[in-house]
Amino acid sequence: MNAVEAILQRADMEVPRTPCELCEWVDSKASELSQTKEGKDYARSGAILPKKLWEEIRPLGLFALSRYGAEGVKCIPNLSNDNYDGKIEFSEPSVPPIYVEFTYAKDGHDERLRLRVLSSDGTVNALGKITVPGTKASGQSIKVENVAVDHNEVRSAALALLKDRLAGKTNKQYGRTHVLVVVVDDYLPFRTDEDKGVLMKHAQSIVSDLRLDFGAVYLVGASGKYCARVLGEI
Repeated sequence: MNAVEAILQRADMEVPRTPCELCEWVDSKASELSQTKEGKDYARSGAILPKKLWEEIRPLGLFALSRYGAEGVKCIPNLSNDNYDGKIEFSEPSVPPIYVEFTYAKDGHDERLRLRVLSSDGTVNALGKITVPGTKASGQSIKVENVAVDHNEVRSAALALLKDRLAGKTNKQYGRTHVLVVVVDDYLPFRTDEDKGVLMKHAQSIVSDLRLDFGAVYLVGASGKYCARVLGEI
């Protein structure tokens, strides 16, 4: 293990923390990783621990803080292969813990390609079309168009991803103490109040047609500024 990889330690990542403590811990790790090019490359690599950091642990803190507040709860990330990504425990003994499953409404392949360009060039268009000319034998280079994209197209693509991610959680056994949290991009496709209204209406329509074994379904913005209940009361 090199010095950069040592920044994220599994045991430290699973320590119970309050929502504020967890959000502050994630910010501190992000700051450490951003200090060097090697750290940035590792953070963007898709390796298991940084992937868990961005896609499960950070959203766990944001969700718990938005939904339950800063006090009276502990967030416990779960890096094992169980059917939940994190647990929220309450200081009130009579309140049972909540098990949280996360899914990210994004195109992972698209993101990995853009991050590779970002790491090599220092900048990348977040929405431009991606092409990968050449073959593995002859060598490939990633090209990202530096053009503007119609907002309605961006939003429609994001809604399609939302539907796909929700559908991926159907016909699986979780339980009524489990909460599904879908992380959405509220920087670009869902940045305005109108966008969020379309998002909620679409999410409720999708969920009503699916067989989801969760006590509740929530949407959480990647910015940490948006949290909305789609279904359930937990």
